[in-house]
Amino acid sequence: MVIVIDTLAETAISNLLGAVTTLLKEKVDLIRNAKDDLKRLNRKLERLQKALKAADCKPFFSNERDRDLEIELKDIFYDAQDIIEEYQNMVDLSKREKDSMTSLNKVRNPWITLCSCFKEHVSASYQLGKEIKYINQRLDGIENDSKMVDLLNRTPKQSSGEGPIGDEHNNPRETTHHISTAQPPIGRVNDKETVKKLLLDGSTENSVLGSCGVSIVSIVGQGGIGKTTLAKMVFKEAEEQFGKHRWWVCVSEKPTRMGLLRKIVKEVCQRSERELEGTALTALCTQLQSELSKSKFLLVLDDVWELGWWRGEVEDTLMGGAKESKILITSRKVEVSQWIGAKMHKLPEMTFEESWSLFLDVAWKDENELVSYNLKGIGERIVAKCGGLPLVVQTVGSLMRTKRMTKAVWESVEKSEIWEWKMPASSPSSEIYGSILPGLMLSYDDLPHDLKSCFVYCCIYPKDYEIEKGSLVKQWVAHGLIDQKKGTDVEETANKYIDDLINRCLFEETEYKEIKLHDILHDLASYIGGKEYSHASASEHTRHLSLLGADDAKVAMQYKASAAAHKVRTLLSKYLSSVEFTNFKWLRVLSLMGCQMDKLPNSFECLSLLKYLDLCSSNVERLPSSIGRLWNLQTLDLSYSEIKELPKEMGELCNLRYLGLKGTRCLEFIAEGLGKLTNLRTLHKFLVCDDKGDTRGCNIRELENLNKLKGELLIEGLGGGRVKVIDAEKAQLNEKHELNGVELNFKVGEEDKVDSASEQRSLLDALEPPHGIERLRICDYEGDRPAWFLDTTNYVELRTLQLRRCPLLATVIGIKSLEQLE
Repeated sequence: MVIVIDTLAETAISNLLGAVTTLLKEKVDLIRNAKDDLKRLNRKLERLQKALKAADCKPFFSNERDRDLEIELKDIFYDAQDIIEEYQNMVDLSKREKDSMTSLNKVRNPWITLCSCFKEHVSASYQLGKEIKYINQRLDGIENDSKMVDLLNRTPKQSSGEGPIGDEHNNPRETTHHISTAQPPIGRVNDKETVKKLLLDGSTENSVLGSCGVSIVSIVGQGGIGKTTLAKMVFKEAEEQFGKHRWWVCVSEKPTRMGLLRKIVKEVCQRSERELEGTALTALCTQLQSELSKSKFLLVLDDVWELGWWRGEVEDTLMGGAKESKILITSRKVEVSQWIGAKMHKLPEMTFEESWSLFLDVAWKDENELVSYNLKGIGERIVAKCGGLPLVVQTVGSLMRTKRMTKAVWESVEKSEIWEWKMPASSPSSEIYGSILPGLMLSYDDLPHDLKSCFVYCCIYPKDYEIEKGSLVKQWVAHGLIDQKKGTDVEETANKYIDDLINRCLFEETEYKEIKLHDILHDLASYIGGKEYSHASASEHTRHLSLLGADDAKVAMQYKASAAAHKVRTLLSKYLSSVEFTNFKWLRVLSLMGCQMDKLPNSFECLSLLKYLDLCSSNVERLPSSIGRLWNLQTLDLSYSEIKELPKEMGELCNLRYLGLKGTRCLEFIAEGLGKLTNLRTLHKFLVCDDKGDTRGCNIRELENLNKLKGELLIEGLGGGRVKVIDAEKAQLNEKHELNGVELNFKVGEEDKVDSASEQRSLLDALEPPHGIERLRICDYEGDRPAWFLDTTNYVELRTLQLRRCPLLATVIGIKSLEQLE
């Protein structure tokens, strides 16, 4: 039998091939000692890539031996890419340093420096050749495996022009329409009324009561049956009885007592994670008891697997709340409900009629339409295979929405072998991922290649984690998971991927426009991702590591700094107080959100391949000058941090696309250099600064070449005589056509010079915003109306106008599009 390898390996091969091809284009002297081995590696990769495209890649049909072989293969790809990109990075940095030596004034003895660079290249080239030779030897060993021999000798499939399951067509409605991923309440009206009655009728029969009369109700049923959706319906309709004293907490698998109690206190007492850091268990219980005793409440504990955390302080605190309070739990396990003493409602599977109605609704099909195409019988058999589970019906219905209305295409779904899939009982994974359902496998298998990698990557986040779309997009881009299309920004393509995954019901869009995965879909992504993805522990195969769910991230981080984690490419954490990067030099994505360090450690400069750095809400006040050596960086998010200044070396980050400065109230100084960042798409704040000692401050004219900026732009420091009109004209603000919001702030500091009204008028004349903006805000402006001010023929898209302390701009007329004026 031939080895079964997931298409995710194809992503690894594609990225590695790109790195090899780029390096082979370098001058011969830079790769002299490695060129032959690189060419040999290139041939091997091209052969493997063709073989994978020819194979029918369904990783869930692979056995453990196949999966181990696949892991070994991908390990080689990743190791080779790391080695090559590190060398390429060294070459590029050396070129930049050489280019900067334009005169003897800049380098005292340039010939010595050039000789040093040459020696460094020769040494590194020799080492590269040695390591690529070893990579080829490792590949030779795998290629000699009998299963790999079968794969490499396989005859390529004839392309039928069809997708993984039948043919996929582009439905124009999908680009603008999102299906709600909370299952419609088809067939659940009676269940909703039953649960509401258990909660609200005041009966205490068959229920354990707390000391003050708190009782527990449970919704029990298998994964994907709609427990959480039903609980949300009840939660919403209970507002009249409980008002604002309704709270929702996701529990998930095996929480610690301290971790779960923090979650509950955070929700009930409206505390931040940082405020609760280090708080003792007793103190948490005291805070919670104080709030729960004020008024009757409804607390939903969603997805409870076991109750090791319940007995003792947690039980006493929750059950000691105000009289007539209720706790509603959802669980897959009847024994959880019985053990906790809850009044239980066991959620039944949907009837076939209910499932069929939901399928038609999600698939956007009319029953008569299916009859006319002779597809009704096939559709009914597909729905029957969904087992009455709303999650599966909805996901499969979304899949069928993309299919052509032909018998062959629909039968290919009905007769897919994936419906027969079961987790092997002997598999070590069966205990962890036993709840994965074949219908969901079917939807995953139908995804285009790029979307598969993006979907699986999301398992790096803990279950029930609400993922911010923008952060996810930038992480996908950093890992090279997005297909780069000419003339289209990769971020735009990535956002379309998110829309597609939402429409396919593989992502759920939350109330606040974030996304999350259903628990079972998270299990599916984790199963496909395998040993590459780890939470709070690492192995030699770990490439993506999350500490987001770790109770003690600092201890976990110290453990991870061992050799076991030295190959990690992604590290996500929160609220670390210290970190050492020496063993993490292959990182592409690093999130230190909320970290408590006021400065980054010296080992930070080791991260030469880093593309994404999140310091949002951190205590970091200054960036080291070595930041300029991280020239691969695409994303630097300092939003809501304590950052005070940005160094001149920021101008060396030529690949930077996103500089997050939203909410940086402590930011006082930005050195000259931002004007070099011509790839910037997002720059929340541009701060015009006076010089600081020998360091020149940021000048408004540096905006001139930043013509790719999108979204919102705040320009501060326009008052105080810092800005010359000629420099403001050079900024060419009105040429930034992709901006949709602009704020111009003329606030003057206590020691600043006060501009005259005519000076401010001339300056605002020169800072004409682009005509397509939707939002405009002007603050502390005392001049007269500029010539461009809200020309009704140009600013036809303007929706929001805010004029703060602008006495001479008070009259606004003739703007028909305006929806909000302050």
